[in-house]
Parts: sequence; structure tokens; C-alpha cells
Amino acid sequence: MGAFKKGREIKSPVSGVSYRIQRVLGQGGFGTAYLADELNRRGKPADMVCLKTTLDQASWHRESYFGELLRRSKRAIQTLDSFPLMPKGGRSAIQYCLVLELAEHGTVADYLEKTGKAWTPARAKREIIALLRMLDQLHGASATHRDITPMNIFVCGNGTLKLGDFGIARHQLAGAPQTVDAFNPAFVTAGMASDARRYWQTADDVYQMGQLLAMLLRGDPQTIVKPRMVDSLGLEDGLKAIVKRAIGPRKKRYADAFEMLQALVGDKVSGADQAPLRSLVDKTVVFTGPLNIKRFDAEVLVLQSGGKVAKEVNKDVDVVVQGGRSPHYKGGHKGRKLLAAEKLAKKGQKITFIGEAEFRRLTRQEAN
Repeated sequence: MGAFKKGREIKSPVSGVSYRIQRVLGQGGFGTAYLADELNRRGKPADMVCLKTTLDQASWHRESYFGELLRRSKRAIQTLDSFPLMPKGGRSAIQYCLVLELAEHGTVADYLEKTGKAWTPARAKREIIALLRMLDQLHGASATHRDITPMNIFVCGNGTLKLGDFGIARHQLAGAPQTVDAFNPAFVTAGMASDARRYWQTADDVYQMGQLLAMLLRGDPQTIVKPRMVDSLGLEDGLKAIVKRAIGPRKKRYADAFEMLQALVGDKVSGADQAPLRSLVDKTVVFTGPLNIKRFDAEVLVLQSGGKVAKEVNKDVDVVVQGGRSPHYKGGHKGRKLLAAEKLAKKGQKITFIGEAEFRRLTRQEAN
């Protein structure tokens, strides 16, 4: 089946909604993206969407799956419809279709080439932090994206960045490395491109996110940035060090999105002068304050690490994991659990206070 012509109407057998093709937005290795009108019941345009077609059933399944997984995520391009389009008369292959949220300003590559301007460090950090929060959710679920490039990050209203194109994203079982069978060779390290490394890790997603940050700061979506090139960007030392580490050698890189996120936003906790905690085995843990991951998922990590979870602070608690400041406690006031833990600690109970970054390090250490 050839490309769809302008004016062709396609009806989804799943939702019953019809779409009218306007023009081609772009083509890639797995298919073609079109600008299309979503039609209302009277056949009139109701909204503009991106309709993406492919002959590759596997990539369509993956993108549909991750689209459902990230439904309502503010930093993911939303999947609005997903359906197979059967050929008429059986003379051609099945087309697999996705209907996606339309990004007002196209891709980051389009946007930077059009504006020709580098982003300020404050703006670039704000948007990368938001994307890292979403990528952390994927990494926390043992998934990697593998295609975080200026062509797959989209610029929506008010310059908001959203991640799209999950066609080669993968889930993996814990402890089972993900074999590399598809990636964009222009946005990986030389070692990965030459097949010297055969497994994709969360640190490889971090490399691509670091490249994206550097490209925003340079205003150039075409040039792969080497660590030595970062010095010419005129950044303050902290941000310069973060970019260099993110795009540097894998063994020195941030292990996952959460580590890079914490480097950008910081991680301050009570009791920072305490001796480091070695393990959560046989420890009773209580959480206080909002976390970057769901509280249920954090509790599961404790159990998998050989510890126990307490809902309230009591005489058995060994570890307090401090998340962010709750919106219920303004003006520097501390939460009920934190106050109770500090009171017990002053009475002599041995309680270790850690932040989410340290908690995630400990649970990742136990998993390995």
C-alpha cells in the first residue's frame, strides 16, 4: 500500500472516529507521519492530529503499549487512537495506525533549526528535569527508550518538551540485560555503534538525554557533543560537570535517569553527617514526603531489598526516607512523621535519615 493521498479519509475500526489526511509530516525507518484532521460526527474538522502508519507490527505494538502506559503523562506525546487498517481486496499489506497528539512546533530539531537560538541554562534545565522525571518512571519499571533524539522530542505549547516515538523502547526482566537490535546510530557512542557493547542500559538513555541537554544549550541539533566541547558553552561549573558526566564514558556516567535528575535538582536530607547506610536488609523503613516514584513501588523495593515497611514511626524504625516537602507543610514546618522520628532519635533510638537518591542507590545495589 502506497502513501496516503491528501483528502483521503480513514475510519478507525476501534474508536469509530474518522481522520482526513492533509500532508506528510515526516518519514522514518518504521513508517510515515501525516498531518490529519480528526472529523466530528458531521464530517467536519474537529481537531488536528498526527496520524502515523507503519507496516511493522512489532513497533506498532510497542508504541501502542507505551502510549497506554504513559496515558495522562504530561511529558509524553499522547496516543489518541490505535488500530490496524485492513487492505481492500487483500492486494497489499496491513497498515498499522497510531493517532497521536500534535506538537505545535514540531520536533526539537525543527524548532532549533527554525529559531537558530541556544536555550538559556535555566530553560534547558527546567525542561530536561521534567523529561527526566518521566524517564525515571520508565527506568523504574525496567524499561528503556533507546531513541531520545532531537527528532523524537517534540515542542508543544509554551515551549514544553514531550517525549514521543516509543517504537524501539523495551521492557526487560530484572537482571536480564537488553540486547541491542535497533537504535539510531547517529545518537549513540562509538562503542555502541561499532557493536562493541551488545546491551542497552539505562545509562545509554542518560547519554542521549545528556546530548539533548547539550544540544539545547548550543542551539544545534545536528552536532554530537564531545565532553571537551562543553567547556566552550560558558556554563557554571555545576551544570558543566553534569553535562560532561552524562555524555562521558558509560562506567562514569549517571546510572539512570534518577541519578541525573538528582544531580540537577539536588538531594538535601536531615542527618547528612551520619555514617553511610550499607544495606536495607533487616531494616524497618518509613517514608515521609512525596517521592518521584509511587509510594507503593518504593515499598516493594524495600521488601525486595530484604527490609520491612512501617506506615508510622515507632520503636522498630531504623531508616527514614525523606522525599520532597509536602505542600501541606509550608513555611519550613516539618511533617508529623519527621518530627516523630527526630524525637525518637534524640531519645537515643538509632535512626538513619536518607534521601530518595540514597534509597534508590541502596535498592539498586541489593538488586545487583
